[in-house]
Amino acid sequence: MNKRSVKNMPRTKKQFTEIRKSSKQKILNVALELFAKRGYHATSISQIAKKAKISKGLMYNYFASKEKLLDEIIQQGFNSLAGLEFKAQRNVDPEKQLEVFIESILENLYSNFTYWQLYLALLVHPEIQKKFEKKMQQFRDEFVGELASLFRKLKVKNPELEAFLLGTFFDGLVLNFMVAEDLFPVKKIKEALLSKYLKSDRSSIKRK
Repeated sequence: MNKRSVKNMPRTKKQFTEIRKSSKQKILNVALELFAKRGYHATSISQIAKKAKISKGLMYNYFASKEKLLDEIIQQGFNSLAGLEFKAQRNVDPEKQLEVFIESILENLYSNFTYWQLYLALLVHPEIQKKFEKKMQQFRDEFVGELASLFRKLKVKNPELEAFLLGTFFDGLVLNFMVAEDLFPVKKIKEALLSKYLKSDRSSIKRK
């Protein structure tokens, strides 16, 4: 069978699913980049379609509106955070769990830099923030709740308050990282947080 014959063979259902999944993610990646650089309001569906190299009509087969597109981008950002892995790690030693969590959050700033750019941009637009307020609050409540549960296992004093303060600390961390990435002391912040909450020296970080 030659290459042309293989190319002309009808695609399987699995192949169609993979193609659709890949195309959808490409749209999300392009939209994230444009929203972060140009702003949500300044970016049109046409611009996203052009950069993604698909037709505007096909765009609407994946996302009914620009708002739905933004909604999924935000959800993907939430899902990328290590905090959502708490439930799957309930049987893991709590000290190790907290260590992995803190390191993952800080590493996420680099791996999802464009997402955090968008996140900060949305915070200065009250009308957009209001649309996603419920989803963001739900995520934050889950984040703080799981963190408080972990702090209780670690016998941290005032676990609920400590969880809230750490969550607020991470919010400020994002802002400072976006403003001065090159000056951001990631290793020192990791060491300080682990030193604060872990009684035993179990961090995988190499200390000087």
